[in-house]
Amino acid sequence: MGKMEKKSAGAVPQFLERLLFQGWVSIAVWMSFGLLLEGLLGYKIPGFLEDGQRRELFRLAHTHGTLLALVLIGAAICGRLFEIQPPPAALAALRLGAILMPLGFLLGGIWHPEGDPGVGIWLVPPGALLVIFGAIATAIASRKKVD
Repeated sequence: MGKMEKKSAGAVPQFLERLLFQGWVSIAVWMSFGLLLEGLLGYKIPGFLEDGQRRELFRLAHTHGTLLALVLIGAAICGRLFEIQPPPAALAALRLGAILMPLGFLLGGIWHPEGDPGVGIWLVPPGALLVIFGAIATAIASRKKVD
Protein backbone atom coordinates (compact mmCIF):
# COMPACT_ATOMS: atom_id res chain seq x y z
CA MET A 1 0.00 0.00 0.00
CA GLY A 2 2.89 2.38 0.73
CA LYS A 3 4.61 1.79 -2.60
CA MET A 4 3.25 2.69 -5.98
CA GLU A 5 4.22 0.46 -8.85
CA LYS A 6 4.70 1.61 -12.39
CA LYS A 7 2.35 0.02 -14.84
CA SER A 8 4.03 -1.09 -18.03
CA ALA A 9 1.19 0.14 -20.24
CA GLY A 10 1.41 3.72 -18.96
CA ALA A 11 5.10 3.73 -18.19
CA VAL A 12 7.13 6.64 -19.45
CA PRO A 13 9.98 5.51 -21.72
CA GLN A 14 13.40 5.92 -20.17
CA PHE A 15 14.59 8.41 -22.80
CA LEU A 16 11.70 10.72 -21.87
CA GLU A 17 12.55 10.46 -18.18
CA ARG A 18 16.16 11.40 -18.95
CA LEU A 19 15.11 14.41 -21.03
CA LEU A 20 12.76 15.61 -18.29
CA PHE A 21 15.33 15.11 -15.54
CA GLN A 22 18.09 16.92 -17.41
CA GLY A 23 15.69 19.68 -18.41
CA TRP A 24 14.50 20.40 -14.87
CA VAL A 25 17.99 20.15 -13.37
CA SER A 26 19.29 22.51 -16.07
CA ILE A 27 16.54 25.01 -15.33
CA ALA A 28 17.47 24.93 -11.65
CA VAL A 29 21.19 25.38 -12.39
CA TRP A 30 20.91 28.11 -15.03
CA MET A 31 18.20 30.07 -13.23
CA SER A 32 20.35 29.98 -10.09
CA PHE A 33 23.25 31.24 -12.17
CA GLY A 34 21.01 34.05 -13.45
CA LEU A 35 20.17 34.95 -9.86
CA LEU A 36 23.90 35.10 -9.11
CA LEU A 37 24.38 37.43 -12.09
CA GLU A 38 21.62 39.69 -10.78
CA GLY A 39 23.38 39.74 -7.40
CA LEU A 40 26.71 40.67 -9.01
CA LEU A 41 24.96 43.46 -10.87
CA GLY A 42 22.96 44.62 -7.85
CA TYR A 43 25.99 44.77 -5.55
CA LYS A 44 28.03 46.42 -8.31
CA ILE A 45 30.87 43.91 -8.20
CA PRO A 46 33.72 45.53 -10.21
CA GLY A 47 34.97 42.29 -11.78
CA PHE A 48 31.56 41.83 -13.34
CA LEU A 49 30.56 45.42 -14.11
CA GLU A 50 33.85 46.60 -15.61
CA ASP A 51 34.24 43.65 -17.98
CA GLY A 52 31.56 43.99 -20.63
CA GLN A 53 32.65 40.90 -22.48
CA ARG A 54 32.46 38.74 -19.35
CA ARG A 55 29.04 40.16 -18.57
CA GLU A 56 27.77 39.41 -22.08
CA LEU A 57 29.17 35.86 -22.17
CA PHE A 58 27.69 35.09 -18.74
CA ARG A 59 24.30 36.39 -19.90
CA LEU A 60 24.53 34.23 -23.00
CA ALA A 61 25.36 31.18 -20.85
CA HIS A 62 22.37 31.86 -18.57
CA THR A 63 19.97 32.48 -21.47
CA HIS A 64 21.05 29.55 -23.63
CA GLY A 65 21.17 27.18 -20.66
CA THR A 66 17.65 28.07 -19.57
CA LEU A 67 16.11 28.04 -23.04
CA LEU A 68 17.78 24.77 -24.02
CA ALA A 69 16.47 23.23 -20.80
CA LEU A 70 12.99 24.22 -21.94
CA VAL A 71 13.72 22.60 -25.32
CA LEU A 72 14.58 19.35 -23.53
CA ILE A 73 11.35 19.47 -21.52
CA GLY A 74 9.38 20.32 -24.66
CA ALA A 75 10.95 17.39 -26.51
CA ALA A 76 10.00 15.06 -23.66
CA ILE A 77 6.42 16.35 -23.60
CA CYS A 78 6.10 16.04 -27.39
CA GLY A 79 7.56 12.55 -27.24
CA ARG A 80 4.98 11.54 -24.67
CA LEU A 81 1.93 13.25 -26.21
CA PHE A 82 2.61 12.34 -29.83
CA GLU A 83 4.47 9.08 -29.19
CA ILE A 84 7.51 10.26 -31.11
CA GLN A 85 10.63 8.16 -30.79
CA PRO A 86 13.62 10.02 -32.22
CA PRO A 87 16.78 8.00 -32.89
CA PRO A 88 19.00 7.56 -29.82
CA ALA A 89 21.76 9.56 -31.56
CA ALA A 90 19.39 12.52 -31.92
CA LEU A 91 18.47 12.43 -28.25
CA ALA A 92 22.11 12.14 -27.20
CA ALA A 93 23.01 15.05 -29.48
CA LEU A 94 20.20 17.19 -28.09
CA ARG A 95 21.18 16.46 -24.49
CA LEU A 96 24.92 16.98 -25.08
CA GLY A 97 24.35 20.15 -27.09
CA ALA A 98 22.21 21.54 -24.27
CA ILE A 99 25.24 21.15 -22.01
CA LEU A 100 28.05 22.25 -24.35
CA MET A 101 26.48 25.48 -25.63
CA PRO A 102 25.92 27.29 -22.33
CA LEU A 103 29.07 25.78 -20.84
CA GLY A 104 31.10 27.21 -23.73
CA PHE A 105 29.74 30.70 -23.08
CA LEU A 106 30.40 30.33 -19.35
CA LEU A 107 33.98 29.11 -19.77
CA GLY A 108 34.62 31.73 -22.45
CA GLY A 109 33.69 34.43 -19.95
CA ILE A 110 35.50 33.13 -16.87
CA TRP A 111 38.93 33.85 -18.30
CA HIS A 112 39.54 35.62 -21.55
CA PRO A 113 42.29 37.71 -23.12
CA GLU A 114 41.60 41.37 -23.87
CA GLY A 115 38.97 41.71 -26.57
CA ASP A 116 38.44 38.00 -27.23
CA PRO A 117 36.46 35.29 -25.45
CA GLY A 118 38.38 32.52 -23.73
CA VAL A 119 39.12 29.15 -25.32
CA GLY A 120 35.95 27.69 -23.77
CA ILE A 121 33.96 29.47 -26.45
CA TRP A 122 35.05 26.72 -28.85
CA LEU A 123 32.45 24.46 -27.18
CA VAL A 124 29.61 26.62 -28.52
CA PRO A 125 29.72 25.74 -32.28
CA PRO A 126 29.77 21.94 -31.75
CA GLY A 127 27.05 22.33 -29.13
CA ALA A 128 24.93 24.35 -31.54
CA LEU A 129 25.43 21.78 -34.30
CA LEU A 130 24.40 18.98 -31.93
CA VAL A 131 21.23 20.83 -30.95
CA ILE A 132 20.40 21.52 -34.61
CA PHE A 133 20.98 17.87 -35.52
CA GLY A 134 18.80 16.72 -32.61
CA ALA A 135 16.03 19.11 -33.60
CA ILE A 136 16.07 18.08 -37.26
CA ALA A 137 16.17 14.36 -36.43
CA THR A 138 13.26 14.80 -33.98
CA ALA A 139 11.28 16.71 -36.62
CA ILE A 140 11.88 13.90 -39.12
CA ALA A 141 10.83 11.32 -36.51
CA SER A 142 7.63 13.26 -35.85
CA ARG A 143 6.93 13.45 -39.58
CA LYS A 144 7.38 9.70 -39.95
CA LYS A 145 4.93 9.20 -37.07
CA VAL A 146 2.32 11.35 -38.85
CA ASP A 147 2.55 9.43 -42.14
